[in-house]
Amino acid sequence: MAQEPLLSPKELSQAVGISVTQIRALMNEGRLEYLAISPKTRLLTMSGWERFRRTATRAASQTGSDANDQPAAHADGHPVRQADMQTGKE
Repeated sequence: MAQEPLLSPKELSQAVGISVTQIRALMNEGRLEYLAISPKTRLLTMSGWERFRRTATRAASQTGSDANDQPAAHADGHPVRQADMQTGKE
């Protein structure tokens, strides 16, 4: 079985289109899983990012009965653009 590539916060940031600061904040909040290589080195995977996306999306969709009437939003509250939905970015 092939091992999934490990990504730095900067690499994941570039891959998913959000800032390194946002990636690190999600890691610090315990919302985005990572592998601690050393006290200063934390690496991530795309599968970890996808799990975060599913969890964040599920939580947002269960916030109320009128959630379907609300425009889609990123985890940071900024609206999702049509281009983001086509490319899969959050």
